Amino acid sequence: MMGLEDAIRAIVAEEVAAAEQRIMALLPAHVDRTLDVREAAKHIGISEKLIYSLCKTNDIPHERYGVSGSRRPTIKIRLSDLEAWRAEQRAKK
Repeated sequence: MMGLEDAIRAIVAEEVAAAEQRIMALLPAHVDRTLDVREAAKHIGISEKLIYSLCKTNDIPHERYGVSGSRRPTIKIRLSDLEAWRAEQRAKK
């Protein structure tokens, strides 16, 4: 017969394993997600115009897609880069 402590340990181990699986299932989609300008602006609560300005001055990490010299290239920002940039901005204040 299993003791009370052993039963509790088994239950906790099961619950931790299940929680870890749920977290790991969500993590890759969250970390590798790429945002467009509109999504990035909404995510951090600033205007799209400011995002474009920060990209133009290379103040925020981003990737540009489209023809070289295009007036309105497609700009993509990785969520992990955006969050790292936000952390830097908070540290500067």
